[in-house]
Amino acid sequence: MTKNLRLVQTLALEMTICLLTSVCLAEPQPVSTLDPVVVTGTALPTVQSQTPANVRIITRKELASQQPHRVSTILQQIPGIFVDEMGGRGGLSSLYLRGGDPNFTMVLLDGVPLNDPTNQRGGSVDLSSLTPERIERIEIIKGPASVFYGSDAMAGVVNVITRKGTAADRMTTRAEGGQWGYARGVFQTMGSAEQFRYAGSASFTRNDSQVMGDRFASGTIGGKLNWSPQDSLKLELTGQYTKTDTRSFPEGSGGPRLAILRQTEQRRTDEGLFGFNLTFPLARDWENQLTGNVMYRRQDVASPGVQSAPKTFQIPPALFQTQFTRMRLHWTLRTALTSWLKVAGGVQVIHEDGTRTGTQDLTVLGLPSKAGTDFKQSRTTPGVMLESIFSPREHVRLSAGIRVDGPENLPLEVTPRLALSADPFPRTTIHASYGEGFKLPSLSALGDPLIGNPRLSPESSVGWDVGFRHVLPSLWDTKIQATYFHNAFFHQIDLDPGLAGRRIFRLVNLNAVRTEGVELHVAATPSPPLHVGGWLTYMDGRISWTNAPLRNRPTFSGGLTIQVHVTPTFTIRSQLQAVGQRFDLQIPTTDTKVPGYYRVNVAATYALNDAWKLFGAADNLTNARYEEFLGFEAPGTWVRFGVQGNWNM
Repeated sequence: MTKNLRLVQTLALEMTICLLTSVCLAEPQPVSTLDPVVVTGTALPTVQSQTPANVRIITRKELASQQPHRVSTILQQIPGIFVDEMGGRGGLSSLYLRGGDPNFTMVLLDGVPLNDPTNQRGGSVDLSSLTPERIERIEIIKGPASVFYGSDAMAGVVNVITRKGTAADRMTTRAEGGQWGYARGVFQTMGSAEQFRYAGSASFTRNDSQVMGDRFASGTIGGKLNWSPQDSLKLELTGQYTKTDTRSFPEGSGGPRLAILRQTEQRRTDEGLFGFNLTFPLARDWENQLTGNVMYRRQDVASPGVQSAPKTFQIPPALFQTQFTRMRLHWTLRTALTSWLKVAGGVQVIHEDGTRTGTQDLTVLGLPSKAGTDFKQSRTTPGVMLESIFSPREHVRLSAGIRVDGPENLPLEVTPRLALSADPFPRTTIHASYGEGFKLPSLSALGDPLIGNPRLSPESSVGWDVGFRHVLPSLWDTKIQATYFHNAFFHQIDLDPGLAGRRIFRLVNLNAVRTEGVELHVAATPSPPLHVGGWLTYMDGRISWTNAPLRNRPTFSGGLTIQVHVTPTFTIRSQLQAVGQRFDLQIPTTDTKVPGYYRVNVAATYALNDAWKLFGAADNLTNARYEEFLGFEAPGTWVRFGVQGNWNM
């Protein structure tokens, strides 16, 4: 097996070198693209080139050549974002935006938030269950975005937007397989019927053990329906249901290499969401938008607990079920008062219900019996917001917004945001932004009978950035983007260390955290068939007062991509990712440093004809041995391949 892997690695590397040094590369036909309209983090949708906000958009065209099998691999290529995974596919996958904790970033699917405040990670989203087949584009807002979303958007927003129906009826099937029992099937259909356009998708993915104790299986059904009898009247319906079954070593256990207890944690999750978006005219030049959505999530967890030494438990075994429902209704009214001033106002109401039922086996800690972990929490949070975009000159744009939320049984939260962009020179844009955010305590943190604290206050943030974008058309059409950012997070919720020393565990508003750094992205086209790009993030994060480092956040991370259209029907893409040393804590060990690593991925696509494509990919081509968490070794070289068919019906 080892010889076969080395052979595959050698052949793939030789092929890449050969292709990149070839002088006979075929030139693809030029394709015109429209400037996408940004809809995330704003009440005033604006084309990307004209928005003052710090927005990064990943298009479907960018995704096609990568042959991604999950969303996390896509987001790893964005400067300012670090995504880790706890071992194999069955482990939790978390996103850190500009150094903020994973639960400080709101993750949405077609505008529906996926954050679940009943989970034990404070409401962060596990990215492992998000699949890429329905994606049209991903919009990323960096910096506090509570001005539009309220709670949970302290560090930023990631909005995964799915595909709409097409004028012509089409059907797509996709099948792929690979090592470790990997299998994935996708069926999609899209088209139109009179004034309606529809898109539907069903997929199934499974992985056997990539690393010891790891397993993953997931199925997803989703769709979107659009109705637009006239330009001023539009209705969009979106929905998705996902069922996931995973196994992995528990967080903090030390993983397959260090865990003393060799049993794994099992998680079964059912998640459904539905949303609608209705746009209609109220009067001349005034537009209404009514948006509503519901997200329901149930998760069953069987955890074996975590031992700090043989027969000595630090975290007791637990068996519990959580259920969470969020309902959001948002009404927005917007207009253009003049050619240089647009304004919008809105009202939002969010209602959340969360419960947990289950037990923890405290007998392993020397206590007489098991203890219930049950809680039931609900809250309603109304909010009002106002936003404007002011453009006194053609090349100057200023966005200003403010929001007031009235969380139940808590003081009012006021969150402003300002953003400015200007084009002082041809092909040069400078931008700056300032924002504040807040996050309500998770329902788990408020209600947990063992460590919860009903007196917790909201966490808050202040963030600002400044940067520029520049295009050098005479130098391979090179595009350069650089941004400096600074964030401060206040009243972070954590266990009280003083009480913990007396074996009393209680959550309190404790830490303040500072993060700052630089994001750099460069892209160039030396020749039409060849595209290269690179990204780099430098991030320094510290806990105030103690100056202690933040967990699982590298100081340096970055990468390089090379994509070649060898012929009009054959594309190959290689990617180098580099991640620096990180700080981590695992219960069974006193080690705290996770070494950095390099990883190479390669993907290739060959179009047999207009209907059929063959594709293949090798993740971690050089079989690098590394860990993203102490003791959780990442999988070695992973080869997968497949076929995709597209038909007009």
